[in-house]
Amino acid sequence: MEALRLLQQAIDYVEDNLQSSIQVEDIAKAAMSSKYHFQRMFHALTGFTATEYLRNRRLTLAAEELAGTDIKVIEVALKYGYESPESFSKAFQRLHDVTPLAAKKKNVKLKSFPRISFQVQIKGEVEMNYRIVEEEALTVVGKDVMIKSDPYKEIPAFVEEIWKNGTIARINEAVGKSGNALLNGYHYDFNEDGTKRYLFGTDLPKGSNTVPPEFAILSIPAQTYAVFDSHEKVPETEEIGLEVLNVWRRIYSEWFPSSNFEQVEGPCLEKYYWMDESETESTCEVWIPVRRKA
Repeated sequence: MEALRLLQQAIDYVEDNLQSSIQVEDIAKAAMSSKYHFQRMFHALTGFTATEYLRNRRLTLAAEELAGTDIKVIEVALKYGYESPESFSKAFQRLHDVTPLAAKKKNVKLKSFPRISFQVQIKGEVEMNYRIVEEEALTVVGKDVMIKSDPYKEIPAFVEEIWKNGTIARINEAVGKSGNALLNGYHYDFNEDGTKRYLFGTDLPKGSNTVPPEFAILSIPAQTYAVFDSHEKVPETEEIGLEVLNVWRRIYSEWFPSSNFEQVEGPCLEKYYWMDESETESTCEVWIPVRRKA
């Protein structure tokens, strides 16, 4: 697949330039991708950011050079892009749990962060249902939180908390909906360190001017979206989470690498719907802002 070949090309570029001054923009160019799409794709497929990969590979090679030698720490620090021994020492200790000076001694445990590779796997035994949708601009209101590392643990915990403390009911009340109305999830403000914001809320009715101060407001521009459904009826919240997790994984590991679309900057949506009048079974759609590749 061309997309995976280009990702591997970006890794090759990183490995060839570990002793040079390179930025995420340079790595994305090596993959012939926009910075935003490359960052999201890389993070989704590997679990860490391109910046983390670059830093950890440099610190891995730095440790190999220091281990059991009398080379000066400042020489290694400068070689791998650190302007001072202090900044190098802090970063080194975060990864290896020992200082660079301690690493120079023999019989000291160090960590190796290996070079990664992207391999094509023949999948597709289960089709992915999607459609391309042009959506008008909208404003949403809800409760937001900063997601620091693992969205599939932090988001369910956050939603459970605001369900129990009555926040979800107050959001529905603020927009004139019943307390049993399903809210949606909005992922936005993705940062280079892998953190992002998540808002659980709903559309703000047009003409509505008053929003309780406890809630956040998010404006979403008109966008083109690739919309993916979760295939099956899901009666339990925990199972919904597992199904949505699988959809996200397949979008980045199967659909994007084989499609003619790339992700563009803007919030991603998880829209939840009741599947019957009894409001006991629900399903989810994942909406990702995209554009056709040039």
